[in-house]
Amino acid sequence: MRKTSLFIILASLSATCWGDVEILHWWTSKGEQKALDSLEHHLLQQGITLNHSSILGGGGDTAMTVLQARALAGNTPDIAQIEGPSIKAWDEVGIVHTINETAKKYRWDEHLYSLTIDINKTSNGYIALPITLHRLNWLWVNHTLLDQLELTVPKTWPEMFQAMEKAKQKNMIPLAIGEEAWQIAMLFESLVLATGGVDFYYNALVELQRDHIDSEQMRLALRQLRKISSLIEAQHPNQKWDTATQALIENKALFQLGGDWILGDLLASDVNVPQEIGCYPAPQSHNAFLYNMDSFIFMDASDFTQQQALQVADALADKNFQAKFNRIKGSIPVHTDISLSGFNPCQIQSHHDFIQATEKGLAVPSMTDSMAVNPVAQQAINSEIFRYYRNSDVSEDEVIKRIISIAKST
Repeated sequence: MRKTSLFIILASLSATCWGDVEILHWWTSKGEQKALDSLEHHLLQQGITLNHSSILGGGGDTAMTVLQARALAGNTPDIAQIEGPSIKAWDEVGIVHTINETAKKYRWDEHLYSLTIDINKTSNGYIALPITLHRLNWLWVNHTLLDQLELTVPKTWPEMFQAMEKAKQKNMIPLAIGEEAWQIAMLFESLVLATGGVDFYYNALVELQRDHIDSEQMRLALRQLRKISSLIEAQHPNQKWDTATQALIENKALFQLGGDWILGDLLASDVNVPQEIGCYPAPQSHNAFLYNMDSFIFMDASDFTQQQALQVADALADKNFQAKFNRIKGSIPVHTDISLSGFNPCQIQSHHDFIQATEKGLAVPSMTDSMAVNPVAQQAINSEIFRYYRNSDVSEDEVIKRIISIAKST
């Protein structure tokens, strides 16, 4: 009893000395909030109290704009959620704490996947703490509605369109989809993977090579995107992905195509996955693994020292915590040495597919979700794809010319 009381007192004193630690993030859905609750509880056990700055916008673009504005004003948060090339860009600015001692303590060089190391480590060492690895090219299928339509899970886009057309005839939502640029662009990525394969996708949407952007494969992907838009009723402007997921849960929508954060929301809503709603690779992308990764950077500020950053990083690097967080979030761990015991079958399948894809060179970063190109080019391309999706007057040639122009400016 005395030991318990002493721990509570010490934790309280520690929290008092720290004050609140501010974290800026864009995790606002039901599943994401549940994962964040586990993070907050874990840090509180270490005597660290979190103050959330939650920014709406599941793709993170708005959050990054807020972070840049706050940095210019000299008012950075202590911790910021971040993805991809932006990590190294913030290191170049020189206002991010290194966390090499944490990396050494947890033997990251040995136990992180190589792509995880590439993303989170610079010449200064580790400057970000990786926490989740997401698969984006997942097709989520409502089995109740699929059975009602007497259909099987589509493996090709022609089969997918046939199923969507049949669902629409039966007054079902063919494809639950959010009305935001990044969500439409992410759907387009799966179409590009299907029409051209991994190498084509990489050259077109990561390297932004003109001859791949201006190609028949890209035009086919655009035509298919236009066909999807013709099958989907107009959504509420700026509808979020988790609102679309709710339609899947309520047996209103047949399909949803998107990352495994959708699994996090399904689990938070007590959906039996994969029995009620199943997870399948997006049509014609069965061997590919389109990924993004969430990390945290620790900002160098007068009220958040290097030592404090290391204390928080040590807590968040704990393998038991990372396993719990990923189980809730729907993602898979970034560590090779974390057991998947207790994970959902969709996560176990995702992990298996990731290992296979990395061994065969079929794991590719998402352009849409901040993993492949600089944020300015990413947002501009996303906007052009979204404009094409929404406006039938925009031609394939027009959007291709705009993307080529964006690529030239990078």
